[in-house]
Amino acid sequence: MKEIQVNTQLPVIKTNFEEVKESLIVNLEKYKGIVVTEENQKDCKAMQKELAGLRNQIDTERKSIKKQVEAPIKKFDTDVKELVGIIIEIEKPIKEGIKVFDDKRKEEKRKFADVKIFEICQKLNLEKKYADQLTVLDKYLNLSASAKSVVEDIEQRAEALKQQQNMDKVKAEMTKANIESALETVNLTLKTPLEYKDFEKYIALGWDGPRIVREINERAAQIRQAEKAAEEMATKRIEEEKVSKEEVQIPMDLKPKAPEVPKEVKEDEPRLYVELYVEHNLEEMKILSKYLKDKGYKYIVREQGKVNPK
Repeated sequence: MKEIQVNTQLPVIKTNFEEVKESLIVNLEKYKGIVVTEENQKDCKAMQKELAGLRNQIDTERKSIKKQVEAPIKKFDTDVKELVGIIIEIEKPIKEGIKVFDDKRKEEKRKFADVKIFEICQKLNLEKKYADQLTVLDKYLNLSASAKSVVEDIEQRAEALKQQQNMDKVKAEMTKANIESALETVNLTLKTPLEYKDFEKYIALGWDGPRIVREINERAAQIRQAEKAAEEMATKRIEEEKVSKEEVQIPMDLKPKAPEVPKEVKEDEPRLYVELYVEHNLEEMKILSKYLKDKGYKYIVREQGKVNPK
């Protein structure tokens, strides 16, 4: 194939730039320092139009010269791209054919890595949680990667995962022991004991031992408070029932035993009666009842009950 031969000549552009620049500065001097006012606004618009026209004229000339100078460069660029396209058209099917074989070899390397990962996981007794982290890395699929280097890398990663698995087991056992110890302690103060299964979910969530123990203590405090409140309510209810029963147990002795008649009382003396209404607490009522019995008074309880406060 013949090589491209290019005879390049750098474009030479000669201009009277300095003369034009000097002339432009002189001509623009009259526009300097002009302040637009209500009176000269119309004149200023005309000046601005003149300046814009001059500016556009110079810029248009620049674009025109640039286009002329760049024309051979653009043609050369188009011609070379055409040559590259011819090569790509021939190269494409060959490149695609090579890719088919390379992909096949990469797939074989992937399968090889998968087998070795499975074997090493079985050998080290890696649990699923850790075995799933031992994936096929992209570098294992490099065509230049040797089987030995792949196996060594897998073994190294697997050993690290095994160590992590052992550490996590020790940590889990310590956490379990802490939980059981905390439960044993708080259950001594509870009527409704807490169970280990109630806190297993926190281990799955990744909570550490101290955090779970705090949760146990907080839960126990809540239960202890509830049990105390329930016990106080039950005690109060029993006391109220006891008081209620005592309040209605006013002596109802309708047939009192015949009391001993004091010696000084004569049998033939006339007997009198009086009807009273008495209010007092339960203890004083009992004292009054005993007094009447002891003195030989005959009395009948016609009505009894609690006095409604006013």
